[in-house]
Amino acid sequence: MVIGMIDLELDIITFTALAIILLLIGNYLVNKLEILQKYSIPSPVIGGFGFALFAWLAYEMNWLSFTMDTTLYDLTMYMFFVTIGLSSSLTLIKKGGKLLILYIVACWVLAVIQNGTSILLSFVLKIEPLLGLMAGQPAMQGGHGMAASMAPVVEATGIEGALTVGMAAATYGLIAGSLIGGPLATWLIRRNGVKIESENYNYRLSKNYKESKTEINNFGVLKALLLVFVVLAIGFPIADWITETTSFAMPGHIFSLFVGIVFRSLLEQQKKFEIPAKEINLVSIVSLELFLVMAMMNLKIWELYDLALPLLIILVFQTIIIMLFVTFVLFKMLGKNYDAAVMSGGFIGHGLGATPNGLMIIDAVCKHFGVKSQRAFLFIPIAGTVLTDIFGVPLFLFLVNVLS
Repeated sequence: MVIGMIDLELDIITFTALAIILLLIGNYLVNKLEILQKYSIPSPVIGGFGFALFAWLAYEMNWLSFTMDTTLYDLTMYMFFVTIGLSSSLTLIKKGGKLLILYIVACWVLAVIQNGTSILLSFVLKIEPLLGLMAGQPAMQGGHGMAASMAPVVEATGIEGALTVGMAAATYGLIAGSLIGGPLATWLIRRNGVKIESENYNYRLSKNYKESKTEINNFGVLKALLLVFVVLAIGFPIADWITETTSFAMPGHIFSLFVGIVFRSLLEQQKKFEIPAKEINLVSIVSLELFLVMAMMNLKIWELYDLALPLLIILVFQTIIIMLFVTFVLFKMLGKNYDAAVMSGGFIGHGLGATPNGLMIIDAVCKHFGVKSQRAFLFIPIAGTVLTDIFGVPLFLFLVNVLS
């Protein structure tokens, strides 16, 4: 007797409970296994990808298929995007000085190159350009979070497999960035005879980024949630109006990111409402981790069968291009000194993987040479987590509208 595949439906409660369990398992494994810490593999990726592998096995063996209520997945994605905006302000670039501006511009230029490379190679390799685009800036500089956030935009055009491609590309980027960033920075230092000294750069970009002894409290969390949902309540209707009026697809969560930036900028100019920075960061972390583990659970690995070789070719080209860009452009642009070399290594980390990758690399390089680069530790988190997205997100959205 042959039993057909069973479709197992996970409602919103069951799906969320399972996601939290997988997230806790991922955290446990990351804390226990040194190799996962070495390559800065996020715990949501571990737990969620483990489920994706099981779903793949069940699919191949004709055992199970899963139908999931992704309502909370969408909500956590929306919340994460808003917290990106609320963690930024237009004053950051101005206060960072010329070198920060140069670094950010380099990130933006790389975003154009990464997206352009992916689209061009997609035509050469005869695959859907929108799928190729998912192996560009969203997965490389954006990492798993941005790739998962952008995938629904592509899939809304009728293209399937965007999430799977984005997650696969982001995973490759994490590992490749971890392996390449440190050795390249060390090579730049030795090849150019760089003096092992760093310019002291303790300047804080904003009073809101100063360390605070204030503990997180329930009132602060409520204020943070209020800001998040007010921004969403404003952003989504305006985004819908833009879409209907211009026929230019403007997803609500993407537009809400920029509404969040405006809110943050306005709030910094007055003293009556204190920005709950720590609580916003907490909401951001929780929403991102839940969103990521749910995204990984939704992966359909079997969709990569026909794309495996083209995707690998695109990613190898992305790796070569960023190495050439760092060696011949960025290192010289930043001053060809120790700080420039350390930041170049970090640039590889968050240019291929994500910001934690970049921080891990600059920490390893600084420990190796015994000198801390204050500038690198200040610039890379700010540019990699927030200011890159200000340009990268609308660029991606523009390209999706053009290609679709």
